Amino acid sequence: MLSQSTRALAEFAATAMTSTAPKTVRESLHKTLVDSIGVGIAGQRTPEHQRLRNAWPASAGEARLWGDAEPMDASSAVMLNGVALCMLELDEGNKFARGHPGAHVLPAVIAEAERVDASGKGLLDAFLAGYEVAARLARAFTPTPGLHPHGHWGAVGAAAAVGRLNAFTTAQLAEAMDAAAGLALASPFSSAMRGTFVRNTWVGAAGVNGMTAARLAAAGLGSLHDTGAATFGALLGSVDDDELLRDLGARWEISGGYYKRHSSCNYTHPPADAALTLREDGRFDPDAVTAVTVQTHALAIPLSSTAPETRLAAMFSIPHVVATALVHGHVSPEAFTEASLDEAQVARIRDLTTVEFDREIDAARPAGRGARVIVALADGGTLTAEVPNAMGDADHHPFTRADIDAKLERLVGAGQLTRIHESVSALEAGASARDALGLLRSMT
Repeated sequence: MLSQSTRALAEFAATAMTSTAPKTVRESLHKTLVDSIGVGIAGQRTPEHQRLRNAWPASAGEARLWGDAEPMDASSAVMLNGVALCMLELDEGNKFARGHPGAHVLPAVIAEAERVDASGKGLLDAFLAGYEVAARLARAFTPTPGLHPHGHWGAVGAAAAVGRLNAFTTAQLAEAMDAAAGLALASPFSSAMRGTFVRNTWVGAAGVNGMTAARLAAAGLGSLHDTGAATFGALLGSVDDDELLRDLGARWEISGGYYKRHSSCNYTHPPADAALTLREDGRFDPDAVTAVTVQTHALAIPLSSTAPETRLAAMFSIPHVVATALVHGHVSPEAFTEASLDEAQVARIRDLTTVEFDREIDAARPAGRGARVIVALADGGTLTAEVPNAMGDADHHPFTRADIDAKLERLVGAGQLTRIHESVSALEAGASARDALGLLRSMT
């Protein structure tokens, strides 16, 4: 992420317009807003998030938790909304970014738009710019082994979005983006697999760091000294600068994302989808399962624990997710309680599950992130199912608006879903951010 690449990306971020983007981009932007706000509001309802909020010393300000009437300072809102987005493992993502650009950028965009009372158009343009910056950097970035995709490249997108809301020049945007690269977290993937709660704070921290970087640039304290190249190109991994700018303005990353139907890490979704297919076979009987083999790509292999210690760890365990799908026929938030860890039938099948690397499946990356599930039965028979990508991916049964509505209605209820739609529609119609987002208040 050299200075010249940062400048070129900043030029794009300064001029990206929702109104002139392709219809497919506007549709993806709409779905991402609706899905993310609904998932964030549902995440606020978890006991862990409520405990964190009660312990958080927020000060007065113009920003809010989504759906809440109580105002707070922008940084607190960014952190707490970011945490909420991660709580149920249902936030949107992008397989080419290997992470969640929207979750990193949207909390900062909304909080800053409320603070400055931006127009709905301004909020949408800033979110689109920030998403594309974050996703492009992530796509061009090869992380050092063991690095989690939360907390680092997303800050660069958040800085671009906050800067756009404040009418930064191209030079200021480039300085903010470079500064955000210097605030990147070194977040270990092992913490997610162990179920350590700090993992849920990394998205929020990236949003706050992006906002901090924008404040530096606004104060005239920014610079462009290849901080991004040092951080992402050496300390945390490597960056392909050609890929960073490839098809800039023609290939829109937001249109290549996914929306989740399972409450778990996306790497577990193809195995879950395959397991659900097998469950529909008339020969399937959970009591007759003697072994389960999951064959998948290299990124998913570490998610092989058969003894998750927390519900977050269970969301990062392919054996637990597959067992849950086979036993219950769904992988919803209700399947990830502390009690579910000890459920006898789930634990039995989880212990019988092994995760294996498959060279053919892995060769399809990054466009394909599939899995094959083979279930052995007591009568000596086997059942096999394979999927090329997770359901909800842009390339495999992409979610429609109706699919997202069905998901959110289960999470937040029909009445509150209607208010989310009213809020997003108001933004798209050009209402002020405060007025449009005010329609969400008192929903939690």
